[in-house]
Amino acid sequence: MSVVDWIALVLLWGASISRIRSARHSFEQRMLWAAFTALALSRVASAAPVVAWMDTTTGTELVTLLRHVTGLVSAACLLAYVEAITRRDRPSRGRWVWPTALSVIVLLTVMFLLRGGRIYWADGATGPGETAIQGRIYLAAFDAWLMTCGCAAAWMFAQHARFAPPLLRFGLILSTIGNLAGVVNRGHVMVVNVAHLINPATTWREIPALHKATFLACIVLITAGTSIPAWRAGTTRLRERAELRELQPLWEAIIRQYPTVSLGMKGSLQTRLVRRVVEIQDGMLNLTSVHEPPENDDPAEVARWIADALKAARASQEPGVPTGRIPGPDLTGEEDNTGKVQREAAWLRQVAAQFKKINTERAAQLAP
Repeated sequence: MSVVDWIALVLLWGASISRIRSARHSFEQRMLWAAFTALALSRVASAAPVVAWMDTTTGTELVTLLRHVTGLVSAACLLAYVEAITRRDRPSRGRWVWPTALSVIVLLTVMFLLRGGRIYWADGATGPGETAIQGRIYLAAFDAWLMTCGCAAAWMFAQHARFAPPLLRFGLILSTIGNLAGVVNRGHVMVVNVAHLINPATTWREIPALHKATFLACIVLITAGTSIPAWRAGTTRLRERAELRELQPLWEAIIRQYPTVSLGMKGSLQTRLVRRVVEIQDGMLNLTSVHEPPENDDPAEVARWIADALKAARASQEPGVPTGRIPGPDLTGEEDNTGKVQREAAWLRQVAAQFKKINTERAAQLAP
């Protein structure tokens, strides 16, 4: 196997394994996972030791048929993925994908059987030779399908890039170029096969350097382009986990005093972050019955008020009537609920940091 083959295998299996978890949650991610997995299996079936063992064991080129079918399925899954993410509430434009893919698989299988289990071999021996007309039809149909999928996917990626935010647009542009590289890769092979169909004596041959360069560009660019949304999701999860950790000390102190404010809900990290913000605010509302909250929203003053009010509440101070007002950023006129939560969470993280600092200072004062 060449360096290009090894790079492709590492990238494809890495992309496949990294998407197993997300594939369980949406059709789009399942299609993307299937596209990478099928193509990775196709490359495994291209490895010289695998080809030699299968050819010797079966006495046919079954491994080649398997390689082409998995490649064909990969192209269909990638096209189904891009059609789904670019649909934007419109009716599906990809109803033709799977019937056409099945038709091509049937055609490949029929040509394979008519060829006697061979595609490239001249006489069924292990040595290479001229490919018969059935094999050329087989290869032309295979390449035509890949080019159709590549052109359609590139067009959909490019169309969607016009409306996407900057980072996602970059990923879509990479995916577009990657699909076009794949079209060039299969196009030049198809030209050679069609030339042999028209004139078996032609001297036209594939260009190895062009084949390897376009194949590697296709794999690298599509993998990188489709990974950008996953990278964004990953960084978002890391940020939300960090925000939850920052709110933890303040949240735990309030929940210990007022366990009934805990909503006890499970969900995504975003849901847990929203829940934590709401629970802290409910606890602060309870604390207004113990101590009057400060007039301003300075995080240090609010944190000290929370610490003093919790201390008084733990000392069983008789509560009064909640004032109904808690400190926090003024969100009057804010229409975006996501923006509200983000601003509230950002402000509460500042309060939580000051609260942690106050508790540390008081613990140090009490230490002998």
